[in-house]
Amino acid sequence: MGLSGAGGASHLDPLLYPWDPPVASGVMDGNEFRPLELSAGLDEALAQAGAAPLEARSLVVSIGSNSSADVMRRKFVNYRQPVSAVLPLVRGQLHNIAVGHSAHVSKAGYIAAAPYPLLGECTAVWLSWLDDVQLIALDETEPNYRRVLLDAEACPLVADHGDRPEEFSLFTSRWGVLTDGDGGTLPFLDQPALFGLLAGSGTGDLLEEGKSVFDGPPELVAEQLAMPSVQAWAREWFSSTGLAAPVDFDGHCAG
Repeated sequence: MGLSGAGGASHLDPLLYPWDPPVASGVMDGNEFRPLELSAGLDEALAQAGAAPLEARSLVVSIGSNSSADVMRRKFVNYRQPVSAVLPLVRGQLHNIAVGHSAHVSKAGYIAAAPYPLLGECTAVWLSWLDDVQLIALDETEPNYRRVLLDAEACPLVADHGDRPEEFSLFTSRWGVLTDGDGGTLPFLDQPALFGLLAGSGTGDLLEEGKSVFDGPPELVAEQLAMPSVQAWAREWFSSTGLAAPVDFDGHCAG
């Protein structure tokens, strides 16, 4: 999800992925974000903004950069047709799901977050309710992920205000998640720390001098990872060296 700003005037630093979520639950409205008392009701806030009500929206749980209002705003602005810039974003907790890294490199040169089932784990997430056009626009920005419905009984979701939604979806990686090569899933790390860990594996040699593509100043690593040829190599390397593990939601949390 490497995103340029509207008109290409700015970009999000890949080393700062997944970028900052809101400081509190609320509603994104254009370039503004309005924290709100959830007891007052999201529908009231949506009505005041002239946007579709909750009952006409789909709930998607975010564990990575889709939790950032800035990221979502840019995705909607850059879509090929007009998209409402009004979007509720509410903090929550998702049970029996953990977060690691997808076994691929994103277009902008970072390695994005990816969820996987893990009994007993509780993950901080953000809940976003999207109207039909917003959902189509979001789906089209996620070619390396598939959106799956989760079983609310197997993977309970609790919103900030105490509600327990019964129907929601989550993006899962088509490439699996990164592991340590010995069966353990890598935890979610900031990009420089992850680059260092992968460089230390000793097998990520792509450059002519035999140096790991993940070794060196993080800014240069991210610049190199933004090259399509390196991204293709990384996917193959993750798979061939046993650093990628498939993720199966079908037998655990799928709705």
